[in-house]
Amino acid sequence: MNYPEMTKILKDTLSLRWVPVAVRMMRPGEERPPHTIEPAMPLRHCQSIIVARRGNCLYLPPRSHACPDGSGILGLVEMSPKLKSGDLYLLFKKLPTLEIAQKMIGSRPHFSPGSFQATLVAPLDQASFEPDVVIFTLWPEQAMWLCCAQTYHSGERQSFLTSGFNSTCADLVIQPMKTGEMNISFGCYGARASSEIDDFELYLSVPAPLLEPIVHSLVKLGQKSIPEERKKVYLPPVLDKVGSRRGDAPKGTDTHGVQVFIDEKQCLGDGLCAAFCPSGVIEIKEESGMRKAVAMHPELCSMCYTCAGQCPQKAIQISNT
Repeated sequence: MNYPEMTKILKDTLSLRWVPVAVRMMRPGEERPPHTIEPAMPLRHCQSIIVARRGNCLYLPPRSHACPDGSGILGLVEMSPKLKSGDLYLLFKKLPTLEIAQKMIGSRPHFSPGSFQATLVAPLDQASFEPDVVIFTLWPEQAMWLCCAQTYHSGERQSFLTSGFNSTCADLVIQPMKTGEMNISFGCYGARASSEIDDFELYLSVPAPLLEPIVHSLVKLGQKSIPEERKKVYLPPVLDKVGSRRGDAPKGTDTHGVQVFIDEKQCLGDGLCAAFCPSGVIEIKEESGMRKAVAMHPELCSMCYTCAGQCPQKAIQISNT
């Protein structure tokens, strides 16, 4: 599967607002790929992500990086003593003491000076180079599905290392390159103050080798799970009428009171409700050659609404009386 194909699947399945952005750290001796432009004015690394998601393929040697902190962290140049010491973080009042600033700097992922000669940044479907990472601008729900897709493929949960400092360089490029695992970022002072990332958006970076398995997983998740979640199939019909907790009911009264109503005329007897019910409330019974769902154990119902959400006929209603 090529990158344009993967981009289309990602955009369609996740309903992405912005195209994913491919990023490559150019190693010493590599030639500049075709169809890339060096911007007329220097850009911060975070700004280059924004410019690329608009459709531009960028080549940024050190002279085209506007953020000395970012270019130093990325291993393009030697970081200045003032940045390396942490003094500027105190001057900006972003950290309280030099000790804390140095601790943050010491724990921050970085590359050694001279490790790379330039950054390449482009829309994934237009990249003329092999990316190291692919950066997504997402809503939290979309980020959730990328994480689900990785778990679908690997069976593993994700662990993220992030901070509100040096987000698009340290968190989105270096951390995934060093670990081979996806990472998340909420942006940082510089990224949010100098670029157009919206308040409700965040970033998620995927190492390039993980991308194709994630795309294949999203195709599977897009067949059922994603559309169901977006339809809010388990949303109770009267969510705002909460009432008192069952445990607060007067002594001697029925503290459960859950009723599971199954419309026999609508029920197809397909067994989905019984199969999906985690508590064994519903069973499939056969009478006169007809299969029908029956709520045999309503006292076990936790009102998770899984049965109602999975029923294609919408034949199940649940109430708490």
